[in-house]
Amino acid sequence: MIARLLSLSSRLELVLANTSLAALVLVLAAQIFFRYVLQIGLSWSEEISRFLFVWFVYISASLAAHRGSHIRVTLFARFLPVPDRYLFLLADAIWVVFNGFVVVAGLMLVQRTLTYPVYSTSLFIPLAYIYLVIPLAHALMILRILERQWRAWKHGEPLIAAETVVAEEAAR
Repeated sequence: MIARLLSLSSRLELVLANTSLAALVLVLAAQIFFRYVLQIGLSWSEEISRFLFVWFVYISASLAAHRGSHIRVTLFARFLPVPDRYLFLLADAIWVVFNGFVVVAGLMLVQRTLTYPVYSTSLFIPLAYIYLVIPLAHALMILRILERQWRAWKHGEPLIAAETVVAEEAAR
């Protein structure tokens, strides 16, 4: 049941990231077409493209955490006497705590912007809906970090995506 729910949320993340990226490309293409071909500026296109980009980045960060391709500095880990497994467990625990702080701060920001509404300049969209991605993505990152650690300890899967590729090539 839990595995199916995690798989479904992973698929939803992928759909959200791909949809926001596709919409971003379409809005930017429309903006270029209208500005340079029709000589008409679209007042809303820059604002919506900024919002789509923010959503794309945050949701993609959660996807990267899920796949183990989030940026990590592993160079120094090779020189420490502690096994990588424990070192990455400590690093991920720190990452989870940081994400927890961001979730709380993001929820406070969303609550504040719902209590005292702030609207976007061109579209008059409540910014609370735009800011909602902050606690959402960081909560998803917490889930993905814990899921990846669990799979590493339970099934021996590598924590880093590059190690997965190296392991698959070595198996061939």
